[in-house]
Amino acid sequence: MLFSKIKQAARLLLATAVILLFSQVTDADLLDREEVTANTVRATTLDFSNRDTANETGKSLFFSVQGLIPTGFQVESVRVKNEGEMAVSYVLAATQTAGDAAFCNALQLRVLSDWQTEYSGPVLGLSFGTTMLAAEKSDLVFVLSLDDSNASLTNDTCAFNIVVTSQGVVDGETIRFSDEEILQNQVTAGTWSIGG
Repeated sequence: MLFSKIKQAARLLLATAVILLFSQVTDADLLDREEVTANTVRATTLDFSNRDTANETGKSLFFSVQGLIPTGFQVESVRVKNEGEMAVSYVLAATQTAGDAAFCNALQLRVLSDWQTEYSGPVLGLSFGTTMLAAEKSDLVFVLSLDDSNASLTNDTCAFNIVVTSQGVVDGETIRFSDEEILQNQVTAGTWSIGG
């Protein structure tokens, strides 16, 4: 009988050892605490807008010209305002959205920033960029003209957007914020005759 009780206790001890071996459960009462102070996390914003230079209201429609003739021109202005808390580099570009490609390519554009000519050439070739600090604004003057008197351009239309896009690099640093503003334009040619 004693032998049977020893045998039973050995089995119980062996079963407990096997359970503990495969359960991989440990218990330790170790405690360590680290305190880090003076850390600051700050979020910032990148936002710029197209503003009317006369009254600072938002502006999305830009050139709306009916009956443009050779040697004719239209002047518009816009204030690009950095409403965010960080410096931003931006680029101006133009894309055709509708109308006759030949007429769009014949349109000329001149861009002045702080009364200095920054771009002069075809509308669809527009490329101009600059950097603005936080809360800074820049006044841009655009002169749209038609210098081509080819009669095939009469009564044509051109719709295009001037897109103001933030760049990904400011002062050599990669920026993960972005913004884009669009100025919509619609130009229709008038009628003219050659040599008359």
